[in-house]
Amino acid sequence: MDGGITDSARSTILRAAVANVGRDELSDALGRAADPHVQMPKPISNAVNALRKHRDPCRVVTTTPYRAALPFVAAAIAGPCLERTIELLGEHADDPTKDQLYEALGEVGKEFPATTVAVMLASVAADAELPASDLCFELLSTDERFDLTDWSEIDTPSPPPRGDPKPAAGGVTAEQREERRLRKQRDTEERRRRQEVARKAGEQVRRARKKERSQNADGPDGGGGPPSGPPGGVAPRLTRRALLTPVQEKEFDRQDAWVAGVVFAWVPFDAVDPARPDADGKVRPCVVIAGSPARLLVRPGYSEGGVKSRDWKSVPIRHWRRSGFDQPTWIGTEVLAVQRQPDQAPVGWLSPEDWNSLW
Repeated sequence: MDGGITDSARSTILRAAVANVGRDELSDALGRAADPHVQMPKPISNAVNALRKHRDPCRVVTTTPYRAALPFVAAAIAGPCLERTIELLGEHADDPTKDQLYEALGEVGKEFPATTVAVMLASVAADAELPASDLCFELLSTDERFDLTDWSEIDTPSPPPRGDPKPAAGGVTAEQREERRLRKQRDTEERRRRQEVARKAGEQVRRARKKERSQNADGPDGGGGPPSGPPGGVAPRLTRRALLTPVQEKEFDRQDAWVAGVVFAWVPFDAVDPARPDADGKVRPCVVIAGSPARLLVRPGYSEGGVKSRDWKSVPIRHWRRSGFDQPTWIGTEVLAVQRQPDQAPVGWLSPEDWNSLW
């Protein structure tokens, strides 16, 4: 594409690919995604469960209320197909040539329907960090067997209800009333969740400040000594696993020695800062959630008073001083892949309690 492939184009072609999946295949995938042993963030888990219980999930899976859960649904649809493709590509799986990918797809197409193969390619194309993402996008948008050559015209709006349901009083159908009721229920639950998170965050900050004041006499670190680190360079025992997408699991290791460590990395701004319009990001303390020889997966930290610290989804660090942070810190939900700096090491480590609060 001229000017490169935009994030909007990547997400649109993923929605278009999932929209072509049949009801039985989608229902089976939702059952796998809703498995209690599969860990995912609570809002996404709620969306997957709501889809699974919907009487016609094919009609709503690509609509806005379920947009955040779409990558997880797509991964569940394409999981076995992706594993088979990786097996066929062998050592070329990370960055295949066009001919190598075509050859593998020829074999995969004998075992899986074209709609499933399209979702697999769209899942890779949706992640611009992957070397093969642009190639997968090109195949989807040019190969007619996947029925996505006109993806740019697809906005995936909610199609009209099937059949001709009789409108209730006031011209509103029973289905529309049910959707309004569910939307109102979700809004109420979200408000309660935000209030509870805000209350807990306030309590944690007050306890942290109280402890800091009581320990000031022990030294500048509010507890004596340098930031606590894992004995012998081994990460502290963690009782909850980091939540990674299937694509991330192919590259990154949850057992990396730096997991739960605090490192500094460049984090881009979500929007232009009016005070510094020329700046596009800054160096922030980040928590390592997985690693590879060349890169780290991190979640950025944000200081008190900023927009991210007031976001109900951000998680306050209780033992922030002992973990190597220089001020009260909130960990955001976004995940970034950054270059690993072998000559550096984590400046501190999250306590198991703070680590578990991230998931």
